[in-house]
Amino acid sequence: MNRQNVGIVILFLCALGVWRFFSPNEEITAPTSTEYQPDFTAQVLRSVEFNLDGKIMRRIFADSMEHYGELGMTMFTNPVIILYDENAQATWKIQAKEGNFSSEDVATLRNDVIITNMAKNDYIDVITTSYLQLELAKNLVRSDQLITITGNLFNQTGIGLEGDLKQEYMTILKQVKAIYTNDEKI
Repeated sequence: MNRQNVGIVILFLCALGVWRFFSPNEEITAPTSTEYQPDFTAQVLRSVEFNLDGKIMRRIFADSMEHYGELGMTMFTNPVIILYDENAQATWKIQAKEGNFSSEDVATLRNDVIITNMAKNDYIDVITTSYLQLELAKNLVRSDQLITITGNLFNQTGIGLEGDLKQEYMTILKQVKAIYTNDEKI
């Protein structure tokens, strides 16, 4: 490299250094946080929903609630959902330690999920699991976890559940074990 090229390189580096020294400081942008803040919260939530005829469809209770509009999700602590039939009679009570409702009207319940049949003298008394999805519009339930269904004269366990609470049918999907008794409980 000849002297003329070395001089041009040194002159260029000096100009670059002067420009960087006198240029305004750029705003340092903080990395964007992926932690969402709730749009609103509630404590000791009580909600009642009615159909078009004015009859009660369901009640929802929770110790606390956080709604995230950006995510289309509402989180609940200790949710309880009570479903009613066309005659406004309570049919099922579903409770859990935690849950969330999506904008698609699907409730996902976790930890100690208990489904209690509110109708007396029916075949199924209680269903327990650790995870449950409930489509609120159709009252369809689904799970891929261990399920226990107990009734007056039987006890069933297995993995996975599909059912329709309105039509009152339940299907345990695999590894079904059942105990049936002929004795009526007193």
